[in-house]
Amino acid sequence: MAPRTTTSYLNATQLAARGWTPAMIRDFLGRPDRTEFVPRFRRAAPTLLFALARVQAAERAPTFAPRRDLAARRSAISKQAADRRRVEVLRLMAADEIPIPRLAPDVLADRAVRHREPRNSIDAAKADSNTLNRWKVNYLRHHLTHYDSMLEGLFGQIGRAAAEKLLRRRALEAIAKTYPDLLDECQRQLRISERRG
Repeated sequence: MAPRTTTSYLNATQLAARGWTPAMIRDFLGRPDRTEFVPRFRRAAPTLLFALARVQAAERAPTFAPRRDLAARRSAISKQAADRRRVEVLRLMAADEIPIPRLAPDVLADRAVRHREPRNSIDAAKADSNTLNRWKVNYLRHHLTHYDSMLEGLFGQIGRAAAEKLLRRRALEAIAKTYPDLLDECQRQLRISERRG
């Protein structure tokens, strides 16, 4: 193995920490001084390395500081816009009503069992109460609310994960309010959801 040279190099991540963008790297530095393959990931793209002396010289150029400042402002504006979109998605989720229809206990049990095991005819009376309650809550959450359609409307949006968590909490709270006998199962599912993060 050849000895490493004493010349210091910076990769793209290290340059980004110094305020460089990919466009700035292309415009100010051009081609890398060296490329290096990561031994564990041979098929990955090589790491582009730029000589520290060349980076420092580019940073002293009169056109560099204004360009870095512009990139920082654009990044801050972009982050603010993303935060606004995230807050708006959460506001819409919090404002949307989640109506839960009231079904007779035996009807709910039969529908929940059929939903869980559509191909097998399982008698609701034969399922243990904890399992049946879990099936009931899942049936109510996914089939008698517009929970899934609301989540589909968020696909690819900023704040989707937080909105999904809020919507799940609100749906489970609405189910527990409408069906007090399912309160324990709703709380159990909420605890599991909270642990997942």
